[in-house]
Amino acid sequence: MDIAYYFKNLEPTEAIKQYCSEKLTKLQDRFHHIEAVDVRFNLVRQHQVCELTVHADSTVFHVAKQDKDLYASIDLATETLNTQVDKYHKKMDGRTSSRSAADVIPSFTPVAPEEQVTIHVYEAPPKPMTDTEAILQLQNEKFRFHMFHHIEEKRYSLVLPRPDGNYSLISPTKELGQYNEKVVSFREANINEISFSLYPLSILTIPEAIDLLRENNLEYFAFVNEESRRMNILFYEKTGDLALKKPV
Repeated sequence: MDIAYYFKNLEPTEAIKQYCSEKLTKLQDRFHHIEAVDVRFNLVRQHQVCELTVHADSTVFHVAKQDKDLYASIDLATETLNTQVDKYHKKMDGRTSSRSAADVIPSFTPVAPEEQVTIHVYEAPPKPMTDTEAILQLQNEKFRFHMFHHIEEKRYSLVLPRPDGNYSLISPTKELGQYNEKVVSFREANINEISFSLYPLSILTIPEAIDLLRENNLEYFAFVNEESRRMNILFYEKTGDLALKKPV
């Protein structure tokens, strides 16, 4: 199991890493597959924070706990994480129908900020599409956005409807942290470009993206995942739960 450690305002020590690793190793028996574990330590107003982000079984678990003692904050975080995993397994076992990996763009029901977050992860379809095909897919399925593998850009792009009836086509550039937005009209299956702009695309961890989504009361939020260095979309499901759309 790969564990990445980050220290901010605290001196990194092997003892802390070893203690945390021993706690987290037990997670291997609780999942079919663990993709990655991200551990961040920080000092905030005399409190030592342990923040855990676990990517496992197509889900992201996030926990942040603090205490005046760093070892105690690790204990609190790992205990809360295990409780969160228990609730997740119970919820999944109780479902009568399996979730689909297709686009599920819900009505917007924000939830209050909390220290524990479970995020369902969906993979965008790998089939290459043109701009026209992506817009038609967006219209036919009535999605609020559609993430697709752009046939020309050779990377995943995003199409979303605009209030004026036109569409925004967003694609990351080769230069990391930037994207271009092309505003187009779509009439009788014909695309006409209205404007073209270049913007920065934030490079963030998933917890940082969650904070920005909530702070700005957004329905969904596009960002470059700091870990994968690829564009991800964070959004709310019909249940009010958070979900993440990412490239295959």
